[in-house]
Amino acid sequence: MKKQDSLPNLKEMRALSIAVGNFIRYWGFRRIHGALWTQIYLSPTPLSATQLVRRLKVSKSLVSPALAELEAWKLILPAQSKDAKTKLFTADPDVFKVIRKVLENRELPLINEAQTKLQTLRKNLKSESVNQQRLDDLEGMIQSAQFGLRFILQMDAPDFISDLMSQGDQR
Repeated sequence: MKKQDSLPNLKEMRALSIAVGNFIRYWGFRRIHGALWTQIYLSPTPLSATQLVRRLKVSKSLVSPALAELEAWKLILPAQSKDAKTKLFTADPDVFKVIRKVLENRELPLINEAQTKLQTLRKNLKSESVNQQRLDDLEGMIQSAQFGLRFILQMDAPDFISDLMSQGDQR
């Protein structure tokens, strides 16, 4: 094992990476995406696919396409390598920009699609075929989700987070 891969906290880093991977599954990514991103984000130096395979104890066939997908989303970026054969990766250091990008490009279109489908149903609806009150409630839920997500996307996330943290300290 190379020196860089035998970090004292490797086991804890692997556990955190898997936990983040489990969390981002909520956003429609796979666990491997979160695990790779966490390793790359927290690393003080750019990492190669081989290093990631060793750190996470997963197959290269799992890592390679996941790295390509993370790179396509611009969640990780190519880094300079001394060796032209080895591709290294680093993460966008602005984690809030990364989250905003995912919310904007993944979640907002899903919510907007639900709103469009609901409007289509409402336009073609035969009144006795659905519970009107529940349809209205569902529309309210969708509109609330749209409003909440748009509100979050317009905020300056670091200031918002630090404001929330300081409010928690006052309790």
